[in-house]
Order: sequence, then C-alpha cells, then structure tokens
Amino acid sequence: MLTVPQDTFLIFGHRGASAHARENTREAIEVAAAQGAHGVELDVRRTADGELVVHHDSVAAGLGPIIEHTAGELRRHDPELLGFAEAMGACGDLIVNIEIKNFDTDPDFDPDDTVAAEVVAWVHEHGWEDRVIISSFNHATVDHIRHLSGAIATGQLILPGADAAKQLLHAHLRGHQALNPHLTSLTDPAELSAVAAGLDMWLVAWTVDDPETIRGLRSSGFTGIITNAPAGATAAVST
Repeated sequence: MLTVPQDTFLIFGHRGASAHARENTREAIEVAAAQGAHGVELDVRRTADGELVVHHDSVAAGLGPIIEHTAGELRRHDPELLGFAEAMGACGDLIVNIEIKNFDTDPDFDPDDTVAAEVVAWVHEHGWEDRVIISSFNHATVDHIRHLSGAIATGQLILPGADAAKQLLHAHLRGHQALNPHLTSLTDPAELSAVAAGLDMWLVAWTVDDPETIRGLRSSGFTGIITNAPAGATAAVST
C-alpha cells in the first residue's frame, strides 16, 4: 500500500499538468513530472468494447458518449486518447491517483463496478499497490474497491461545498485512507487536518492553484493537493 512520509507535501498534477498541456494526455503527464509533481490524477472510463481509457468527460467532443464507441473508433477520432495501461506506463515513477468516474447521471454509469474491478486487477497484476490511490465520488465504488483489496489505498472524493468533517469521519468508518475535498469544503483546514491526523488519514484538496492557499494548506497539515500547475505549486512550497 502507498505510504506518505510525514515530511512530504504531495503535489498531484490534475489530469497531468493541465494548465500547460491537454488534460489526461501523455504530454500532460510528462509535463507534470518535469515540473516536479510527485504524482498525477487521472480519470478512467470504459468504451463500448470494454477497454479502459483515460478521459474526464463521459462524452468525447464531436463524437458522443464514450460508452457508445469502441476504443478503435475513439482513437481514430482522437489520436491522443490514452488507454488506461498506456497512461500508467507513461507515468514512470509518479504516484497515480486513479479516479474512477461513476456518476449515476452519466451514460456510462457502472452499477456493477466493472471498471473498479478491472483497475484493481491491473494494479495487482503489475505490482503497483505502493504507487496508487484509487478514488471516486461514488461511495459504493470506493467501498467496492476496499472490499476487493486491502492492499490498495482508497480515497473518497467529495463535491464542492460538502461537509468535509462529516465526510472524513464517514470515509474513516468505511476503511478508507484519504478524503479528497474540494477547496470550497474547507471552512477550517487546520481543524480538519487535526481530526484527520487523529484518524491516521490523508487529506488531499482539489483543485488548488493559488500559491498562498497552497502554502496555507501545507502549514495546516494537509497531505497534499491536486493542482493544474505543478510548477507553481512546487515553487509555492519551496519558499
């Protein structure tokens, strides 16, 4: 399982270095690494023929829902689209926060958590247990991952404005290692961090680009951030 040294403030590139390259692409991943990120956050969905691909939205612009097209069709439409295995290979030594997209309002809603099971199987097959955290907004999906594997760190993502303190306790009771709150959920970062430390949980906030806010979260005891601009975040915490 992934471990985080106490003196390390983790910087994850949001879909790679998405402020400097097209999100969820090989270039975005490589730029994030070059900018000093510890890791990247990538989004996973499935195609009509069951392949896992890295894409944030459920719909491919100019084509339609990803779940309605084969991987081949999607790649012909968008040559930069990465398969999940390709994306993981492009990450090199980076930590990867794998976000499984599974909203019940999306056309590719996966009530059986097929994608989650395939991601877990890939991680185990390739020995990446100590290099990933798997997260989702869908509580049932995160819980299913925890059920499938006790060797992979899991994180509960929460929507903007959600009660971070309440969700932290809920995630802890369900056996998860991390809470990934949106910046708007942080009414008292230091207090939330103190509670998380007592529960031996991580806090990784998204999406944070402002240098002063980044320094404040580090001082408050947060485990890390997800940012569009890893270079700026790295500079912020080095001063």
